[in-house]
Amino acid sequence: MVLDYQKLGFKCGIEIHQQVDTHKLFCPCPSVIRDECPDVSVERRMRAVAGELGNIDPAALHEFLRGRRLVYEAYRDSNCLVELDEEPPHPVNNDALRICLEVALLLGAKPVDEVHVMRKTVIDGSNTSGFQRTMLVAEDGVLETSLGPVGVPTICLEEDAARIISEEGGVVHYRLDRLGIPLIELATDPVIKSPAHARECAEKIGSILRATKVKRGLGTIRQDINISIADGNRVEVKGVQDLRLISKVVEGEVERQVMLLEVLKRLNESGVNKKDYDIEAVDVTSCFMDTKSNVIKTALDVGGVVLGVRLAGLKGLLKGKFGPQIAQYARAMAGVKGIFHGDELPGYGISPGEVEDIKKTLSIDGSDSFAVVSGPKDQCVKALDAVLNRCRIALDGVPVETRRAKDNGSTEFMRPLPGSSRMYPETDEPLVRVSHEYVLKIKKSLPELREDRAKRYVDLGLSAELANQLSKDGKNTLFEEYAEKYGGVDATTVATTLTSTTKEAEKRYGVDSSNISRRHYDEIFDLISRGVISKNVLAQVIAEVCKNPGKSVRDLASEKGLTTLSSDELEKIVEKIISENQDLNRGQLIGKVMAEVKGRADAKDVADLIKTK
Repeated sequence: MVLDYQKLGFKCGIEIHQQVDTHKLFCPCPSVIRDECPDVSVERRMRAVAGELGNIDPAALHEFLRGRRLVYEAYRDSNCLVELDEEPPHPVNNDALRICLEVALLLGAKPVDEVHVMRKTVIDGSNTSGFQRTMLVAEDGVLETSLGPVGVPTICLEEDAARIISEEGGVVHYRLDRLGIPLIELATDPVIKSPAHARECAEKIGSILRATKVKRGLGTIRQDINISIADGNRVEVKGVQDLRLISKVVEGEVERQVMLLEVLKRLNESGVNKKDYDIEAVDVTSCFMDTKSNVIKTALDVGGVVLGVRLAGLKGLLKGKFGPQIAQYARAMAGVKGIFHGDELPGYGISPGEVEDIKKTLSIDGSDSFAVVSGPKDQCVKALDAVLNRCRIALDGVPVETRRAKDNGSTEFMRPLPGSSRMYPETDEPLVRVSHEYVLKIKKSLPELREDRAKRYVDLGLSAELANQLSKDGKNTLFEEYAEKYGGVDATTVATTLTSTTKEAEKRYGVDSSNISRRHYDEIFDLISRGVISKNVLAQVIAEVCKNPGKSVRDLASEKGLTTLSSDELEKIVEKIISENQDLNRGQLIGKVMAEVKGRADAKDVADLIKTK
């Protein structure tokens, strides 16, 4: 589908959550993820309660109605009572706050005068307290992009949630190793213009974050994307971890909202209204007495039932369109693995005869379709209530909701979008003053951004491509040190030796470059600066060093005949090549000599000598 995002009234903003590389935010426990069997296990339930204004948050109510049991797993030596919500939080981690301020200043944002810790209601179980502690640190930042500036109105510091280990039978296991790790949360204005622009913004924000002391690796940064179109609604897609998926997620969500508006139009044209979905599920078990469907047969064998409902006006709108939406609600609200609907049957072992029996039992005709589900009766009733509720919502267009990003770039329903009745002050934490003097001190020592580093490398003589590569490479500090120390070696030779030449040695000679130390690099650049070896033999020299890390580079180069030829030696070779090849032009003679010396002489020196001769 080719989409005109401007015509659709596309709006998009990104929220980034980045773990900070310090101890936890409100206790001294280490910020480490562990795989060993935990020492402590605690079981709890969460309950939705009214906020200070007397309202219950819809997302909190949704989680409460799921009725899940929550099991928290912890370690005696790396978790504490704060994480179990058995002890008040300690004062805010000052290192994490400083790093958050660095990010804010790199974005040109204005830090607040006082940091106030707030409680944000979260009762999905990911926080033992039933809320997440968060604080506004700075406002009004700006991200420069290829399509113009993108505002970053808020930069916050908050605690990460516990990580989910398993969920089965209404019991959810959470691990407390991640709970409390400091997170920088920043959000852009909804002015992102396209899926590609969304990815660019995320990449640029990531580059700024990585300039500071943040954690690296899978799971340490998460992107949430808010998306809407003119006639749709704001939908938050949570947990996009792979930057490569951002464009696909955005495009897919826009297509989904376009589809939902088409469903609304078709339902209105058919005269369907919400009362058509105010019906009860019907027992259609008798239609499946001799079924070949393994799914249904398995459910019936353990005493389950098959229930069905009529879906008014939805014939032809379910398969690959609205069907996945109702199935996601059924899974989220009732925990069923899936449902069957009329657009995909017969199939999955359900015969044409069984489909006709279902239609007769449910009085299906014309533009109507149906949904059926098998399992324990209470679960089936809950699942089809969710399906009917989703159908009623379809008559309002695109619902305001939170969706989860999947590994393939698609999304699925999680819960309604949280409302505004879930934020209130944290009574156990004092406010933190941010003085003008403290902000100035941080400004004076801000880290260099990768883009600025790359520009500086270009000024040193590197190509734009090499400068960009080296600015991301972990060896950029070594490069700067050696480029300054060995001024007689051009910067490009230093950069390529640390990056591509080392990889070339591994590939050509099958060596392990992990044997190379700083001592070896020092020797190599010293020998190049003094003309003892040529940059043309560097791959061979590095390969020999990898094989014999205990020997000096000078000795290895001498033993393997890799040292630079003396002027007398080179002159003899040039005279010999010229005398044997009188019919060749100067360029061909240079090629002959370079092949003969095997990298032990500089091409410019050879060209000058041939010209003289």
